[in-house]
Amino acid sequence: MKLWKLLLLFASLVLGGGVILLLVNFLVMPSLVHSNKVVTMPDVRGMTVTGAESQLRSLNLEVGVSRQRAHPSIPEGMILDQIPAPESQVRGGRTVRVVTSSGPPEGALPDLTGLSRRQAEITLQRENFRLGRVLKVRRHGVTEPVVVYQNPMAGTDLFKGAVVDLVVAQPAAAELLRMPDLRGMPLYQARQAISDAGFILGPVTYERTSRSAPNLVLSQHPPAGERISKGERLELVASSR
Repeated sequence: MKLWKLLLLFASLVLGGGVILLLVNFLVMPSLVHSNKVVTMPDVRGMTVTGAESQLRSLNLEVGVSRQRAHPSIPEGMILDQIPAPESQVRGGRTVRVVTSSGPPEGALPDLTGLSRRQAEITLQRENFRLGRVLKVRRHGVTEPVVVYQNPMAGTDLFKGAVVDLVVAQPAAAELLRMPDLRGMPLYQARQAISDAGFILGPVTYERTSRSAPNLVLSQHPPAGERISKGERLELVASSR
């Protein structure tokens, strides 16, 4: 076969293929696409991908996961969003793009020890954690309630919204002592006894009397024998001329 005839045959085949392709593209494909039934897009949010596939398959729709994003309350794998939107009209054969949850975001738990309970609560709220059980213990040397232990420990990576338990140390209960009888005692001895016992002496009130020598304790408050807290304030009435 001559070269020009071969080239002519090749050109005819290319032209014929192009015509067939155009016919398929503009006539056959549209008819196939438009032959798919129009359906109402269901709401698959909150479902698993498997559940969505089962529901959409009956409508001749496919599911494709486009991406994941964190969510504070929706578990991992659940569908958060979809395109097309629910209730929209779509033709069968289309792929529905969904966004799934990767679960709650994680964060390192801050160190709460040394904080007051209120400060610890504020810190947990700011970091999107929740306060759980609070155990109170009394401890000597503590002047105000303070966090001494936390569970989980500081630095632990937790899902946001996780519960954190605390142990809060509170000042130890005041020691109760029995009030000594100071009546008839010289004032300087009473002062020393009060100081040795860990009490605080308030201003002394003096009362004129001829029945007692000066600077003797005539009465006291609280009275002798009463149980009072260490560090409590005492009042004395002493004699004078």
